Order: sequence, then structure tokens, then C-alpha cells
Amino acid sequence: MIRRTLIIASLFLFASIAPAASKPKANTPVKVVDEGSFAIFQNGQKVATETFIIRQFADSNVTSSELHLDAGQPGGTLQQTSELTLLPDGSLSRYEWKQSSPSHNSATIEPKDEFLTMHIVANDKTSDQEFFLTPTAFVLDDYFFATREVLLWRYLATSCKQRATGDGCDYVRARFPVIIPRRRTSAEVFIEFKGYEDMPFNGRPQHLRHFLMQTDGPDWQLWLDSDHKLLRISIPDANTEVLRQEK
Repeated sequence: MIRRTLIIASLFLFASIAPAASKPKANTPVKVVDEGSFAIFQNGQKVATETFIIRQFADSNVTSSELHLDAGQPGGTLQQTSELTLLPDGSLSRYEWKQSSPSHNSATIEPKDEFLTMHIVANDKTSDQEFFLTPTAFVLDDYFFATREVLLWRYLATSCKQRATGDGCDYVRARFPVIIPRRRTSAEVFIEFKGYEDMPFNGRPQHLRHFLMQTDGPDWQLWLDSDHKLLRISIPDANTEVLRQEK
């Protein structure tokens, strides 16, 4: 368990300890931490797909996603992208959301004077909204699920309470302040580790870690595999399932 915690910490808290004179050159290879796609189901019907890639650079960690509705869905031209950039200490550098169809809208969040400012473009009008949250707050936008994986990594990296016996740690329930740009609001979520579960996934048995994410709305159930990859999300009260697709 300790080794897995250290792996997660290195993925999420990847600050360089090298002196400035020996920083990696600009052409240093980018590490792809995870990439793939999620199929989104509502009431048992596939309605949308999110494709994503999570990359680790020398000075940042970037989660990029693209969401589109499946053919035949009402408003099937909907297309949105998001990009979450975190600094080495896990704090927010920049978040950008764009909708290119059916209308052009966008939202950008950046730190300003130790707090966060969201710049909104909607219906050809611009506005700014201040959030009295520090850059340690996390961005959890609607419809994008890869960032839930990154938040689980933060939970694993920061919520491990070492056992007195020295033989590992226990994960404690933790609170995270978040911003939800699409709703133009802030909130808080609580994450709790619920234990291990054996279940089939894509036709193969899996030994998964189960997490509960509590919000001011429905509870979310999430499962990570042994490689810390998010495989499944279930939101029973919303009749929604999110499943990772095989490559």
C-alpha cells in the first residue's frame, strides 16, 4: 500500500527538485500518464463520449478532454472541450472550457491576487466572476469525467493516514473545495475509500478500489484499477453510468 501511495504522489505532486540551471530542455519528452475514452450512458442508452489525455510536463500536468453527443441524440451537434492545467504542487494554473457547437461559448479560470477569476464569453457577451477560493481548489466541470480521476489521485496522495504499526496506511474521508464552471458556482465534495471489490469489466475479472464521492447532489460511486486508472462511475440517482472503453 505504501508503494502504491508513493506512485500516486509522484504522479500528482511532481515538483522538480533540480536546480534552475539543470532544468529539462524544451524538447524533453512529455509523459502520457493516461489516455482513452469514456462512454456515457443514461437510462441504459449511450448518449455521449469523452476522449481524454493526461500529460505530465516538466512544469505542469495537463488534462485535456473532448466531449461530443452520439449520433441521434437531441442537440447532437454539441461539442465541448476542456483543459485543466495544474502546477507541480497540484494548485491550479489555468482551466479553459470551450463549446464550439451549436453555439460558441467559453470560460477560463486563472488565479488572480491569490484568488480565482473566471472569464466568461456567452452569447457574444463577456463577464468576469470572482471566487474567494485559493488556487488549491479543484475544477470539476459538468460532463467531463477524466478530471474525476485526477481528483482521486489527489485524494490518494493526500489522505493516507499512516498506521501506528508501520505496515501501511488507511485512507480517511476528505473534503475538497471545487469550482463548477458550467454552473458558475463553487461547492465542496467529500471523498471516501470504500474498500476493494471484485467485479467483471470488459469481460475480465477485476480487483478494483471503490470510492464514494458525495456532493450537494447525487452521490457518485467510482472505481480505480490497480494501475490507478478510472474504469467506472455510477450515479444511481441520475440513472447515469460512465464506462472506460477498450482501445
